[in-house]
Amino acid sequence: GGGEATGRGEATGGGEATGGGPAPPVVPLRPPQCEGSVELLGASGGTAIVQCSSLRRPPSVWAVKDGGEWTCLVDVGSLVEKHDAGPHCEQARAALRELRSARLEKVRLPEEEGGSEALCLLPAGASRAPWTLKIHGGPHSASLDSWSVEVALLLASGVCVIQPNYRGSIGFGDDFCAALPGHVGEMDVGDCVALTRASLAQLDESLDPARGGAYGGSHGGFLTAWLLGCEERALYSCGVLWNPVVDLPAMLGTTDIPEWVSAEGLQGDAAGADATWPVGAEDLLELHRRSPLSVIDRVEAPALMLLGAADQRVPHKQGRSWVSALQQVRQRKGAPADVTALEFPGEGHAIASLEGNAHAQQSAVAWLVERLRGESNAS
Repeated sequence: GGGEATGRGEATGGGEATGGGPAPPVVPLRPPQCEGSVELLGASGGTAIVQCSSLRRPPSVWAVKDGGEWTCLVDVGSLVEKHDAGPHCEQARAALRELRSARLEKVRLPEEEGGSEALCLLPAGASRAPWTLKIHGGPHSASLDSWSVEVALLLASGVCVIQPNYRGSIGFGDDFCAALPGHVGEMDVGDCVALTRASLAQLDESLDPARGGAYGGSHGGFLTAWLLGCEERALYSCGVLWNPVVDLPAMLGTTDIPEWVSAEGLQGDAAGADATWPVGAEDLLELHRRSPLSVIDRVEAPALMLLGAADQRVPHKQGRSWVSALQQVRQRKGAPADVTALEFPGEGHAIASLEGNAHAQQSAVAWLVERLRGESNAS
């Protein structure tokens, strides 16, 4: 049989009819007692292999043949519990135990406000704790209940994590996904702000409204840059931007997918045709209006920029232009810009090398923790 992973993190398996017989039913591929998301890694000869994980449990890999009993091949959590090679192992075990006791809440906006939702992960007993809005990229991707090293590190440091699925995210239906193109820098920004406010209201005893930040990569970095300069920017006291899109017109001549800029940033005509490519002069003005660089003069919060020097998807000059513009604006106002840029030579969009990725993630988490936990508690 074959299968696919759905946007809600559920793997499915099934097959085509053979020999003229009926096709077998498509059934969820979920091992027993596995919470969170399931990803189908492969299927052949009647055997399926899946990976299970959640925000509170590290990955495990399972196999099943012909719909029979499941066999666990690897369980990272069990390996950590059994391994004993010094004090760091005990720290890892303590962190995993704390993570398993964390609270997972869902926050959802009313349908008349777009119906976006967020996953909120809070340390057990969190009270007026700092938090980070961790924003997925794409924009046609999704934040799932699946393992994330960065989320685990933030939780272990006492920082709550809000993961928004704004309009344009996958897994919530075609209409929800298709709503965003032509409205970036507006609809997605509004959803992130609304989900932030809804989370603070629903979890008011757990989250400190005065100690929040934003963190995102690619389109998530685009949204982080917007949140630091939008009308509601006081919600976010700092931000981390990982290879962000900040200047849509400049992207047209530098990215390896220039048609993405047109498709996401411009609306089609009244007859329903797609946005045109190449773009015209009026289109360039519209793209600038939808770019976070257009509100750089409002940014006052500290920021950390993480850049892959060999990124062809979002060239590193995007992030560098934002840093330079912020420094110039702040200098004219007589106040230095609190911004740091880390550039990783030879790295692409994902900063994917083992050493580079670990350095980038640890730098982002440590920077956020220092600023969010260092703020005085408003309560």
